[in-house]
Amino acid sequence: MNSITVDGETILYKEVGEGPPFVFISGLGGLAEEWQADMLHFAKSMRCLSLEHPGIGGTPLPTERCGAMEMADRIAAGLRTLAVESATVLGMSLGGAVAQELALRHPNLVSRLVLTSAFARLDERAKRAISTLVKLMECGDLRTAIRMFYWVGFGATFYDKNLPALDAAVDEYVADPIDYAVFEYQLDACLTHDAMDRLGRIACPTLVTHGAADLLVRPYLAQELADGIPDARLVLLEDGGHSCNWEQPERFHSEVDAFIAATS
Repeated sequence: MNSITVDGETILYKEVGEGPPFVFISGLGGLAEEWQADMLHFAKSMRCLSLEHPGIGGTPLPTERCGAMEMADRIAAGLRTLAVESATVLGMSLGGAVAQELALRHPNLVSRLVLTSAFARLDERAKRAISTLVKLMECGDLRTAIRMFYWVGFGATFYDKNLPALDAAVDEYVADPIDYAVFEYQLDACLTHDAMDRLGRIACPTLVTHGAADLLVRPYLAQELADGIPDARLVLLEDGGHSCNWEQPERFHSEVDAFIAATS
């Protein structure tokens, strides 16, 4: 993992490959390392970057409110420090909310946008589900909370076929958990994000991908997102859950490759 200092703050980041920049933005509790397979795929022709959110890897937690707007501003400052003038930006879930704010607040930095499992705003059902999952972590039953995160976060088809791997992932997480305070500020960022009235200002080419079987952020929210962004294209991945990009990597990579080629 690499690091830079921006306005006195240490920002950790992962970088692979050379070429036009491609930025990956993680979701709730997500890590740059989780993009490894995606970065290796796109690094064949692009400079792939993922900046860790505050509080990850021992970096300081935010001292003030850190919603999607503030997270986007921080990434923008980091990208400028890394000499990135314009990039393809991919955001997943909360990362998709941050990516929207990046495109809205720093349009010159975003040449094209990929939003996966994302939302312009959450509905009440999703807000309650995410809040309950994070509350489980606060209650001290971390293993149960993470098991429920995975149950909600993956489609049923993938989940049923990968139970041993998912159980191992739970064990790995419990052995080295992320600071609960990270989930606290990121939960607030999820609950308060609302770009519905501003989506029409996103001017770059946009691809919206979403799992057709997403239990957490239901597909109608992806349709709402795509409808609000001028000329955005929506692709639903059959049987895909909230982590559809990792459940169906070949299909996901193919869609993104085609989008980049069509907008180059």
